[in-house]
Amino acid sequence: MPNGKTHNIITFVVAPVITGVCYFISKDIKTTLFLMSAYFFASFMFNGDLDTNSAPYNRWWVFKMIWIPYQLMFNHRSIFTHGFIIGTIIRIIYIGIIPFVIFYFCADINILKNINMSLLLLLFVGLESGAMVHIISDKLF
Repeated sequence: MPNGKTHNIITFVVAPVITGVCYFISKDIKTTLFLMSAYFFASFMFNGDLDTNSAPYNRWWVFKMIWIPYQLMFNHRSIFTHGFIIGTIIRIIYIGIIPFVIFYFCADINILKNINMSLLLLLFVGLESGAMVHIISDKLF
């Protein structure tokens, strides 16, 4: 398993490939930048290592306490933290509970009707790309 520094290097080495593929498919710089922002966020702040006292966990600074229940719920490198697609979905659901509760009790729920599904899909692809690079590097090294 690579250490945190090696994961960071792998993230930067793979980034031009993902950028190129995204731009080739979309032909749009804004789409590419959005996806790459999600990729880097996933790589450095939102990957499967949030279930341990890791660099991604500590990057949340004072907000890292929100990940303590997540750490208690899941074993490190389980399918729920390091599983393709399912790990990202679980982290999105986990972190999404907070804004959902706020919207439910404090905001107009109709605002959810205006969500751009294409952007949500693009966000998910970026988050999953970052997670996949992390998981694959864990399995290869």
